[in-house]
Amino acid sequence: MVWAKNMNKKNNKKTITHKRQPKVANKPKNRNAVFLTLGNIDPKHGRILTLIVSIVFVTTFMTMSQAIEKVELSHETIPIKIVKPTAFEKEIKEMVEGYPIEKMTPYILQQEPKTAAFLVAIAKKESAWGKRHPVLAGQDCYNYWGFRLKAERMGSGGHTCFDSPQQAVSVIAQRIDELVKEEKIETPSDMVIWKCGYGCQDQVKTVAEKKWISDVDLYYSKLEAYL
Repeated sequence: MVWAKNMNKKNNKKTITHKRQPKVANKPKNRNAVFLTLGNIDPKHGRILTLIVSIVFVTTFMTMSQAIEKVELSHETIPIKIVKPTAFEKEIKEMVEGYPIEKMTPYILQQEPKTAAFLVAIAKKESAWGKRHPVLAGQDCYNYWGFRLKAERMGSGGHTCFDSPQQAVSVIAQRIDELVKEEKIETPSDMVIWKCGYGCQDQVKTVAEKKWISDVDLYYSKLEAYL
């Protein structure tokens, strides 16, 4: 009987079961999560840092935009300004075309107009614009003005010999400039000192001197009309 009661007690005991914990579904990842954070920086300092970064970014962007714009502008076609020769320049070029002095035209046109006119007129009389010229060792001395000044290189007839057309025009033009500005030489009649030296312009002219004045004036007067 005791055993039966004990058995009944065992049967009457509640069966204890372990409840299974419900599975917790994995939380979806927050798609709006911030990938770049400022770590443990104070929020106030973080805002300042963000502002600085923004300013640097904007400045860099603007600088690059301006640089690109400049590069684009540099590739634009710039129209070439064509300068038309003056009537004076055209007249000189037409006069000396085909003569040896033609190669000196660019240098002659760089001079003062009155000096350039005398350069052309005197060269016509003295050398027929370079057809008759002094030489040194068979080479052209580029002296088309009958200029005689003692120098290291002297050509035939005791004439100065120049190294290049440019040097010749430069030296002769400088001398004519001095006569025009300092000696107040205005006409071929005054310029006859080129042929006979100082003082002769006030004396009675020889036939040769008169011919020199007349021949120089023939071309000088044509160019003087454009001055």
